[in-house]
Amino acid sequence: MLKKIFPELKTKVKIAPFTAFDIGGTAPFWLEIRDKHKLVEVIKKAQANHLPYFVFAGGSNLVFPDKLPKKIFICYRAKPRAGVTHFIESKLVYAEAGLPLAILVGATIKNGLAGFEALSGIPGTVGGAIFGNAGAYGQTISDKLVEIEIFDGQDIKWVPVATGQFSYRASIFKKKDWLILGGRWSLAKGEAKTLNQKSREIIKMRNKKYAPGIKCPGSYFKNLLASDLPKKVLKQIPAEKIIGGKVPTGYLLEVVGVKGLKRGKIMVPDYHANLILNTGGGKAVDVLALANIMKQKVKDRFNIKIEEEVRVI
Repeated sequence: MLKKIFPELKTKVKIAPFTAFDIGGTAPFWLEIRDKHKLVEVIKKAQANHLPYFVFAGGSNLVFPDKLPKKIFICYRAKPRAGVTHFIESKLVYAEAGLPLAILVGATIKNGLAGFEALSGIPGTVGGAIFGNAGAYGQTISDKLVEIEIFDGQDIKWVPVATGQFSYRASIFKKKDWLILGGRWSLAKGEAKTLNQKSREIIKMRNKKYAPGIKCPGSYFKNLLASDLPKKVLKQIPAEKIIGGKVPTGYLLEVVGVKGLKRGKIMVPDYHANLILNTGGGKAVDVLALANIMKQKVKDRFNIKIEEEVRVI
């Protein structure tokens, strides 16, 4: 039946290689989509036939379970030639959601448009970055965002940035069952050479923390807003550790001694307390167990709760 609806459907596809963490079980049903219009068409068919599905793209910030549910897993990654559309007169930039974020960042730098250079080196796709309001070194994907193209389950439409309700590593897309199809940003003119230099510096800094090829979804837990913390907790944190109004969760985890913790093939490296690494053949059950130990240690020491930045499926 499914093959009649989706002739391109595959079965029993291992999902781990499609993720940065290299973790996750076997997808019972699998579709790879390279175009946003095809994606909407597929979802409409799934809905019309009451078929459960899950859409993901870059897989850079996800933890899939060791046994996947009986759903159609749809991997949406746009063809690079979908490209980035630059409306020179208005300095507007459009990018499809399934496009690698690196292509968007690179295109803006090449065209001398400022606003994305600090996002250099962040893995994943444009849509995933919007979903989680990705950011680094003082910039976020939503800073210059004007509007978002979405599929709300019935229609394709554009919504203004205010609808996204963006905040630190959060957006309305984590609450609403809307599919992000693209975004449009208004960027300021910059000097390509200067922007490129900054981009290279940031990639160099990121590579010290995330070595190329590392099996890791990036920082596992969100940093904490200093304004949300009790005064008795802030008194225990050196002032120089509070950067941009945020307390690095990695510092708290370091204080409670999580570096070097292991569970199966999963471990916290000795150089950064807010990373969880898959050393090869790791299981999601061990990731979750180790994350719970880390959370409990912070709770016991500081009486505060830390939250995952990664999305646990």
